Amino acid sequence: MIRNRASLASQTQHVAGATEADPGFVRSVWHWSTRELLVAAVIGAFGAVITAATKVAAVALYAVSPMIAAPMTGTALFVGVLAASLIRRPGAALVAGFVAAVVVTPFGGFNPRNMVAALVVAFAVELAMLLGRYRRFGLLSCMVAALINAVFLFSIHWFVWHLARTPLWVQVGTGLSLLIGQLLWAEIGVWLAGALRRAGLVAPIRSARTRQP
Repeated sequence: MIRNRASLASQTQHVAGATEADPGFVRSVWHWSTRELLVAAVIGAFGAVITAATKVAAVALYAVSPMIAAPMTGTALFVGVLAASLIRRPGAALVAGFVAAVVVTPFGGFNPRNMVAALVVAFAVELAMLLGRYRRFGLLSCMVAALINAVFLFSIHWFVWHLARTPLWVQVGTGLSLLIGQLLWAEIGVWLAGALRRAGLVAPIRSARTRQP
């Protein structure tokens, strides 16, 4: 009887602790520090440089084939995944993407498509990060973000690159190349975030379950 009561009390305490963990976790996720805001801004500026460089490469490779140029576009996904994986806060991808879109403006003039792309990529990354409750950016998250961004980019390239004038195999190949390229950029973002986290740039977010009293 005593053992049963002790077991029941332990289970009740465990359930209560699990129930109380969620509000604490939500508060910790939404609370940004000044350091994390600066990290998001730096990632955005770093991403702008990469975007400008890969855009030049994409233009050069497009002369050969759009299938070869496709992986060089949409590096905004890398920026969003890096920011979201490293900071793990709602809006991290949006902040970094917005900064990247603003910083890259002097290189190619103001283009509303850059802002729209930043919003679409941020939505894709935020949705994918939500699958892991902002704790991690796993393979499933990478696939979701890459698929959304690849479809978005393909719709843009369909008009900008005049893909309707190309053979069907070029259209299919470009779509597959975009998807594979987005997966690679997402994986690179996750890998780099892990390397920076291990270096101690940003401390991991701990939920209420893991906090020490």
